[in-house]
Amino acid sequence: MEELERLEMKIAYLEDMAMDLNGVVLRQEKEIALLNKRAELLEKKVKELMEESGEARPSRRPPHY
Repeated sequence: MEELERLEMKIAYLEDMAMDLNGVVLRQEKEIALLNKRAELLEKKVKELMEESGEARPSRRPPHY
């Protein structure tokens, strides 16, 4: 009987953990969608600025190279 109670407690704990992890995944999914949207907007803005300046792409390498 103690074994059954121990297993029930373990299952309850795992179910609770799974629910918590699901909440984390849902929040991350929303954050990733927002970050993707911001990246798209930034790419569009950079493209517009480059077109305005007449430059197809930067002529120099970024400083981290």
